[in-house]
Amino acid sequence: MRISDQMMFDLATQYTDQAASNLQQAEATAASGLRVVHPGDDPTAAGILVGNQVTQARLAGIAATAGQAASSLGVAASALNTVSNTISQATQLALQMGNPTYNASERASAANQVNQYIQQIVAAMNSQVGDQYVFGGDQTGTAPFDAAGNYQGDTAVRQVEIAPGVTTDASVRADVALKGVGGGTDVLATLQSLSQALANNDTAGIQAATSPLNQGISQVSSALAQVGEETNALDTAQAANQAAVTAAKSQASSLADADEVQSATALAQAQQALQASLLSTSQGFQLSLLNYMT
Repeated sequence: MRISDQMMFDLATQYTDQAASNLQQAEATAASGLRVVHPGDDPTAAGILVGNQVTQARLAGIAATAGQAASSLGVAASALNTVSNTISQATQLALQMGNPTYNASERASAANQVNQYIQQIVAAMNSQVGDQYVFGGDQTGTAPFDAAGNYQGDTAVRQVEIAPGVTTDASVRADVALKGVGGGTDVLATLQSLSQALANNDTAGIQAATSPLNQGISQVSSALAQVGEETNALDTAQAANQAAVTAAKSQASSLADADEVQSATALAQAQQALQASLLSTSQGFQLSLLNYMT
């Protein structure tokens, strides 16, 4: 078959178009720093990158949830410390007022102080993070304690995911810590009894409050220890999660990022190839570059 000038020109045009396309791709790679932008650039790497992105999104969601849980536990720890200190003050007051040297007027004044302690404890146990109550179990939208000291939450201990498929506790049961559910002391009821005994100038009743109040301090201390353990678990999980995110990003970078030296070399080669193609076509068919482009 005789190869005509038109066929040779068409073939040269194809080579030039391909060289121009290669240059455009090399310029895009050099500008973006990315080797894989579209699935067709490297189908295998593109598939891995999609999975990598899903992993990073999952880990980011876990980190956000764990961070919120850690904030809630921080508020819980502060509140429980307040409660423990307040019970200790009430215990000291009971020991003081149980002394026969105090009169009815002094004890009536102490009763008012105990009532203030009760209010302080209720306020602390109704602590919130944003619009979420910390101590109500899963009932986070309602204050767990009413003004009379009745518990209105549930018995749930909230769980939070700290790794894909792995959960840990992220709350404590206020009904156990403060109301003595399961065989402990009802701290608020004890304080109310102490207040009544002080108002009635009842020495025996005042003295009887010290032992259950000490038990209450132990209960709150146990809750604080539990909060500490849960916080440590979240801190460890967050560190591990951050390491996993860093590893995922590193993998994505190794797959998608272009090597700077290689991309610069490829760009130079593509420029040279296009120039050579244009020059060859121009010389072969006695065309100027301007005529070829137009």
